[in-house]
Amino acid sequence: MPFPFTDLSATKLRPAVVLWAAPRQTDFTLAFISSQHVSNIGVGEVALLPPHSEFSLTGLSAPSKISATKLVTLARVLLRRWLGRLGPLLLADLDRALLTALSINTLPYREEGIRDERTRLVALYRAGGIAALLADLQLPTRII
Repeated sequence: MPFPFTDLSATKLRPAVVLWAAPRQTDFTLAFISSQHVSNIGVGEVALLPPHSEFSLTGLSAPSKISATKLVTLARVLLRRWLGRLGPLLLADLDRALLTALSINTLPYREEGIRDERTRLVALYRAGGIAALLADLQLPTRII
């Protein structure tokens, strides 16, 4: 992708990770990838190193890093080619980097999830008792 400089004075062709695609894939939100200063991984960055088990999936030829603080939305017509992908481990690392870089507090969502699960389990228990809870957990309904 031709990634713009922060002052919009020019662009530099560089690999990027697609973070979001418009419904018809006309626009993409991207995080840029750089092979500069790879030995210095900062907050909001993910190392992409050859020893990593998923590095070969990326299509990159050199050690690099993703910067979750360098984001841009660009039109599909600017996309030069697809290089590779991130495996599940690198995606999890990128998720954590984005949460950190963007200062996203996930605590309310975790607490909401706990409340929702508690409500679901109480309703399940009221409807079918212990047998329903055990079945939901895929445990034998009869314990010896």
